[in-house]
Amino acid sequence: MAEMGRRLKVIDRERVEVEGFEVRDPGPGQVLVRVSRTQVSAGSEMGFLQPLPPDHPSARMDRSTDPDPTANADTMPMIPTSPQDRPGYTAVGRVQALGPGVAEFEAGDRVFALGRHGTHLIVNVEQVENETLRRPVQKIEFDITDEQACFSRLGDVALHSIRRAALQPDESVAIFGQGVVGQLIASMSRIAGAYPIIGVDLEAERLALSKTSGASHTVNGSEVDSVGAVMEISEGGAQTVFHANRVAQMLADCIDSARYAGKVVLVGATRGKLEMRLRNLLVREIDVRGSHWQEDEPHKYYHWTTNRDRQAVMRMIATGDLKVDHLISHVAKPDEADRLYHEMLGGPKGWMGIFFDWDD
Repeated sequence: MAEMGRRLKVIDRERVEVEGFEVRDPGPGQVLVRVSRTQVSAGSEMGFLQPLPPDHPSARMDRSTDPDPTANADTMPMIPTSPQDRPGYTAVGRVQALGPGVAEFEAGDRVFALGRHGTHLIVNVEQVENETLRRPVQKIEFDITDEQACFSRLGDVALHSIRRAALQPDESVAIFGQGVVGQLIASMSRIAGAYPIIGVDLEAERLALSKTSGASHTVNGSEVDSVGAVMEISEGGAQTVFHANRVAQMLADCIDSARYAGKVVLVGATRGKLEMRLRNLLVREIDVRGSHWQEDEPHKYYHWTTNRDRQAVMRMIATGDLKVDHLISHVAKPDEADRLYHEMLGGPKGWMGIFFDWDD
């Protein structure tokens, strides 16, 4: 009898359930990972439980034209495209089996992998998407917990934004949004020597965590004018402002909070449209930079790959330079997934880093 696994699925964009599935053998160039922990990326995954806007590419996608919609299902792009989508993209576990042609891993290797929430993942060792090389699985070479290792995924998002900002010591920073990514940006800004580091959010609990993460100042946007407070603390505007939340309109406040000729780095998994006065961008010569995801093939002008950034994050956690344990709010069994996702949809209070425990 084939081994059976469990995984999360979203039904009708309304609820999350646990389903069973038959675990298949890895194919050429693939590994089978037995997962112990997965981490929720709330900014991206809550979209699976919300209606798609009519202009969203996924709302127009016809899956019936896919010759094999089940192929590589564990490593398909994280785009909500059907009523029974499977969320997630961060997992830690051990290699259970190797497909033909895989030489760089052995059974039992402890690994980080990109994949959906579930007990087992089939992962391509190398994968090309739109002519971009990805390496969705890598060894964990440090003595850190499974939860800490999971943080390397959202950590590489934060670290890439720091690199995109070209942050310098003593540079003033404001971070709009103090979810997990915003907290990690605060920590890495501190490591880079920035000052002041201003965490901006609407939730007092998150701002308290922000101080532990590395913010020197915090601004509660539900109590004061965020732009005015940032301008006052940074004495004229922050040299770098990070947009680290899902609200597109917040980018206008980020731009208004930046110093003349300052930088605004767009990090958040945004939803919706933005309205703003272009003159604020023009006359103040603000530099707006996107920060998304670089490929895993080093370029002669840019040596930082996603795998290398994740390695750096795990090293900083192992040495104690980057602290993440205070960001863990839940380590839950998969049966609690529906409740937790709806708690996240209800607002930012009472949760931060959420993990699912897939150990038997």
